[in-house]
Amino acid sequence: MDYLIRESNQGDKDKIHDFNKELKSNGINYSLTSSFQKEFKESDFIFERKFILTENKIKVIGGYTLKSQWFKINDDLFQIGYYYNPVTAGLFNKKYNICGVLLLHDAQKKYGNLFCLGMGGYSESLPKLLKGLNWNLQKVPFFFKVCNPYPFLKNIKYLNNTKFKSFLTTLMSNSGLGWLGIKIFFLLMSLFCIRIKKESNIIVKEMDDFDENVEFVWEKAKEYNSFIAVRNSEYLRTLYSNKKFIKLKFFDSGKIVGWSISLCTQLDNHKQFGCMKLGSIVDCLSIKGYETSIINKTSQILVNKGADLIVSNQSHIFWKNAFKMNSFVNGPSNFIFASSIALSEKLESNIRSKNHIHLTRGDGDGPINL
Repeated sequence: MDYLIRESNQGDKDKIHDFNKELKSNGINYSLTSSFQKEFKESDFIFERKFILTENKIKVIGGYTLKSQWFKINDDLFQIGYYYNPVTAGLFNKKYNICGVLLLHDAQKKYGNLFCLGMGGYSESLPKLLKGLNWNLQKVPFFFKVCNPYPFLKNIKYLNNTKFKSFLTTLMSNSGLGWLGIKIFFLLMSLFCIRIKKESNIIVKEMDDFDENVEFVWEKAKEYNSFIAVRNSEYLRTLYSNKKFIKLKFFDSGKIVGWSISLCTQLDNHKQFGCMKLGSIVDCLSIKGYETSIINKTSQILVNKGADLIVSNQSHIFWKNAFKMNSFVNGPSNFIFASSIALSEKLESNIRSKNHIHLTRGDGDGPINL
């Protein structure tokens, strides 16, 4: 059996299409992308490369995507690899079970400092593989706030995944008790949250593009982040140029103090959130002390846009506290951060404070499925 892993190109479209067709016929919902980016240079700030695994140099039996991006670990910058969307024929044919290990090993040869993010929880096949290979895995906390109780109760799949839960949820929804209970709960939460005085002075502006003044935020904020993707203007333009993103800048006394990136999406039978209008705070950064105000103002805008539920994943202690101060609830998370052995050694031996690791939905492959 002759296996070869190489970078894919336009000439592989038909082979990739045939592989995806085979996946679908076997009931597998994953697929390899057949879209290709423009040519990249190693000096590019962020770039992606797509690789395929072939059998006998002819048949595609797997592939993965490798994203390269600059991260700050303490005071040093490293180009780190993000490994995602690995798919192999091993998902439906045990003959190819080794293929998942081959893909990961190939990615690690290209980047020793490698990570994965998201992955749907510890029970999925990729996290199981990573754990078996001694990667370090940890959950990125999930926060949510219910804005409209009735659509939430009707659509949230977690509360409707058994007949008994579904019966109770329907009863609570139809009787009005669920609506009342949720409203009272979040009202009490808000009463226990201390509002800082700076909040009333913050001015928010929606922007179409990112000018150079966001560099000021990065320079002021980076010292309080022990592990963080470089979040400068080039980063923002590269990841959030799409008009679907709600891009906000925040000012105090005419000086920029932070920014946030959000989405407000009408879902259609989402596997977790049904048909809710979902607000998601995807990414954020600020000067120390403004985190609570920024989450407060961003949440208000999402509520005004009709969000039934607002969600976010945050790992940094400043932002976790900011969400709690805005009466967000810490819920069950399936958003997993996994670091390779080489990267884990840097994180464990060099990092001054693990509470200052900054990971959001904006990292990795971005806010997919939101």
